[in-house]
Amino acid sequence: MSENKVKAPRALYLVVATIIILATLAQFAFLKYGKPNNNVQYRDDGISATILYDAKPVTSFTLSNHKGETFSQENLIGKWSFFSFGYTHCPDICPTTLKTLDHVDKILREMDNEILPRTIFITLDPERDDVATLSEYIPWFNKDFIGLTGTAEQIAALTKDLGIFSQKRQDQSGEEGYQIDHTVVIMLIDSKGHLRALSSAPHDAQTIADDFIKITEKFN
Repeated sequence: MSENKVKAPRALYLVVATIIILATLAQFAFLKYGKPNNNVQYRDDGISATILYDAKPVTSFTLSNHKGETFSQENLIGKWSFFSFGYTHCPDICPTTLKTLDHVDKILREMDNEILPRTIFITLDPERDDVATLSEYIPWFNKDFIGLTGTAEQIAALTKDLGIFSQKRQDQSGEEGYQIDHTVVIMLIDSKGHLRALSSAPHDAQTIADDFIKITEKFN
């Protein structure tokens, strides 16, 4: 994959992404937990991520990974996982996030951390991101990363449950015809398949790695 995808201008995209993040996190808290004074999610001392103390299981889903194999919520049990949502034609934020998560993986391995999370990239553009496309895209970042795709209905059901916002934006200036504005957040799924924490942009690999160690020590 060309480095040009990673070097596209980012200022406007970051502004849009920040607005989406704030709106989505507010929507997520309301949909999943009701009124804000329930006090079930907040920043813990020494942890930058937002921890969900009343963590709920990820909804039942069935998708295909980038090798054409079935992947469901049952595959989340027994391992910690990072969820990253995006699309392969994303000009900047998505590849940058995956590069950051690759750096997180390297940091944790260099530290010989006992628990190593998986990174799971879920496309928001199933129309263009089929298994063949993901099979070429995902290993470019890390051979152990997992890419997931499915029907538009399957993706919509999962993103609705997790509070992920996305919508097409026509872009006649490019070859692809449209881009997708979407929530830029890294979700941490615990070994029971529960959504345990949220890391909002801008993402820093060392911070995410440090948070992961502290969160797994607290909840594993």
